[in-house]
Amino acid sequence: MKEGITVPLFTSDGSSLFKGGSIDGALPTANGESNIDVLKKRINEYTQDKGPYMVAEYYPGWLDHWAEPFVKVSTEDVVKQTELYINNNISFNYYMIHGGTNFGFTSGANYDKEHDIQPDLTSYDYDAPINEAGWATPKYNALRKVFQKISKNLLPDVPKPAKTISVPEIRFSKINSLFDVISLQKPVINDHPLTFENLNIGNGYVLYRKKFGQNQKGTLEIKGLRDYANVYVNGIWKGELSRVNKKYELMIEINAGDRLDILVENMGRINYGSEIVHNLKGIISPVKINGTEISGNWEMFPLPFDRFPGFGYQLKDIPYHSPVIQEAEFNLHETGDTFLDMQKLGKGIVFINGKNIGRYWSKVGPQQTLYIPGVWLKKGKNTIQIFEQLFENNTSVHSIDHPVLDQLIK
Repeated sequence: MKEGITVPLFTSDGSSLFKGGSIDGALPTANGESNIDVLKKRINEYTQDKGPYMVAEYYPGWLDHWAEPFVKVSTEDVVKQTELYINNNISFNYYMIHGGTNFGFTSGANYDKEHDIQPDLTSYDYDAPINEAGWATPKYNALRKVFQKISKNLLPDVPKPAKTISVPEIRFSKINSLFDVISLQKPVINDHPLTFENLNIGNGYVLYRKKFGQNQKGTLEIKGLRDYANVYVNGIWKGELSRVNKKYELMIEINAGDRLDILVENMGRINYGSEIVHNLKGIISPVKINGTEISGNWEMFPLPFDRFPGFGYQLKDIPYHSPVIQEAEFNLHETGDTFLDMQKLGKGIVFINGKNIGRYWSKVGPQQTLYIPGVWLKKGKNTIQIFEQLFENNTSVHSIDHPVLDQLIK
């Protein structure tokens, strides 16, 4: 489209060009419709009863959220629906046929009545016929038999899975508190907390800091939290707030001279439904204690983690649930796909050889491993770096040769 040219949304008689989401001249399709009669009826409304009939997205699995059970669709149901489409001459597209991974901060989010946000897992395995690592599953093999029945030719062999390896315990030799790290960074200062967008970052974290000149005791309230926060007084953890379970209040006691730190994480932008237009991140409304706004001289430290920062390290005792950065080197004699076991850690992100392989939230689940493609590993020396938001003195990690995606922690 050339700059300055607009496309009309209505015809000359005032009727919409996009009835039911369709565009005149383009074949309409339906998403997820399993009832053949309903499918044909809907499409016939736009094609003068001529068809053709297609389901643009048939879901053989489903996406998954932190703090919710891993969704599975049975092989039997997927085979049955596939055969129903074929026997009724319905075209269809599987979404997804092949699972994937939300590396880095690319995971999105949904919402419902119980959750103000439902952040997607790092894994987009989706219970798909081909899993996150590219392996054929029993669901895939069952579907293959369906298509072999209607194929005139013998289907090609299923490719073998990529080689997998297990990496023994890696002990972190370098560690430092995030509070020490940010002392090297110049803060942004404002009378009120600024959003991620005001601070010109799209992803990652912001540490909001406020120093108090008088005592405060009561309910800390952050109704505008987007999306997850750990709260500290003088570096000591006081609790968490989370948009996932609508927890926006915390009892707190602050003395004159104390420092309040609120470490806020953007857990992914809502990408479906009416809330898609309400996607500012960080703290987007006043912070209050006992109903009174806390304003004046807020310090903000943007932490985009677009790459793992080259901070210094100090070995020392670190308080419970402090945010820390850790780093280690490990050597490999061979490379292959692997799954980093995060069950001993709490919540954070992992970099392997400079690549952000995604988020973990092992204390919640259901995802407990992070997929590492073998092509991102090297024979010889490799580097792992972790930003751990809820440090509990766990200073090692290892990998296994299979994913663990369905262990929800109650």
